[in-house]
Amino acid sequence: MTMDMILYDWTPDVRCYAVRLGLSLMGVEYRTEAVDMDLPGTRRLPVFATGRCPPVLEHGGLRLSRPANILHFIARRPDVARAWLDPACEWVILDWLDFGGGALDALAASRGGALGTTMPVVPATGALEVMLRRMEDHMSARALEGHDWFAAPAASIADVVLFVVFALSADVGVERDTCPALRRWARRMRALPGFAVMPGVPDYA
Repeated sequence: MTMDMILYDWTPDVRCYAVRLGLSLMGVEYRTEAVDMDLPGTRRLPVFATGRCPPVLEHGGLRLSRPANILHFIARRPDVARAWLDPACEWVILDWLDFGGGALDALAASRGGALGTTMPVVPATGALEVMLRRMEDHMSARALEGHDWFAAPAASIADVVLFVVFALSADVGVERDTCPALRRWARRMRALPGFAVMPGVPDYA
């Protein structure tokens, strides 16, 4: 795969991390254009026209935003292993990918509120906690059926997005000791070839 893909990336953003992690796990080469959305001029860049925010992926005249869209596009490429979007489980994968996109937004909102202030703030985590409980219940049921991953026999793009939600939920004070199935699944994710950490964030496994 050539380096003709450009990822406009804001390092501390959880949605950008989801894309970086997916690209790394899928073995995709790309160029990074680092941006800082805290700088006023950044939002005036052409790539962020029509209200786009990082991550944005450019490739061959195509411009994609939103982690789920980007990972879905990458997983369909012929040079990416089929397991990331297993045709036999595609609709289940996409259903969880869509759920993960909403959960990422909830995490980003909670995390932004907690980290984007100089005063101590207790972030609103109610929606995120409900989503994590659904994830834990699902993975508990999957484990009883002998499955290791959210939607397919192997790790998929849904697992990528959902991992970021779970892994970084500790940043906003979400209690994870009540999520043993997710903790086991997260350790499997970290053991995958190509796994990449979020800069500046401890490993909470």
